[in-house]
Amino acid sequence: MYSERMFMNFRMLKEQVLDLVYPDALYCICCGKVIDSTRPYRLCNECRREIRWATGRTCRKCGKILSENNPGDICFSCREHAHIFDMGFTCCEYGQLPRSIVFALKYHGRTDIGRTVGMVMHDRMEALRRETGLMYDLIMPVPMHPEKERIRGYNQASVIGKHFARLEDMPFCPDVLLRSRNTAPLRGMTPEERRQILSGVMTLRNAEAIRNRDVLLIDDIYTTGATVDGAAEVLLAGGARQVYVLTFAAGADVVKSE
Repeated sequence: MYSERMFMNFRMLKEQVLDLVYPDALYCICCGKVIDSTRPYRLCNECRREIRWATGRTCRKCGKILSENNPGDICFSCREHAHIFDMGFTCCEYGQLPRSIVFALKYHGRTDIGRTVGMVMHDRMEALRRETGLMYDLIMPVPMHPEKERIRGYNQASVIGKHFARLEDMPFCPDVLLRSRNTAPLRGMTPEERRQILSGVMTLRNAEAIRNRDVLLIDDIYTTGATVDGAAEVLLAGGARQVYVLTFAAGADVVKSE
């Protein structure tokens, strides 16, 4: 108990130090250019314009931005692979600048960026509510294995989710879903390999918290959907009514090469 309290105090102190070193609206989080407080999302005008935001056509299943050579309303990936989650949404395409934002958050200790990403996702959810009337009951981050979280010091999905939930004024449940088995990094694996490795890695700690409720899963990136499918499978089996997914960025809508 004492070590857990010390760990929490250290995390709070680290966030306070980061707030001093990287104060809101002083530097662009992508290029580092000095900006003023009127710049939304701590982005300079050039970087903001370069990001491909999800303001046009998106896949009606996973939420990816649809490519210009896709005339339908389903991305090429969702045509080939069925998903367990009910519906997904994203804020932007996972290009060079979103990748730099995510990498700074995940691998360089920039937990301050989680607040900015949470704000981006909140604005996206506000737009979705106006467009679709989407509603949910609670927010849950995609879990990280405890050993990986101990090494990194935090779960980036939980950092984002905490700030997002505060803006949404909705319950945040970071400890209901657990990742009970550690896995190798998934980067570079095929969708089939990802699904095989992620099968059975998540467990539910408190089924009562989700029973007959609509859950919104939060993560930083959506690639193949295997991770959120694994989470959704456990949540739905535990009694959740529906499982939605919201990510900061999603991979491009591309045709699978033969």
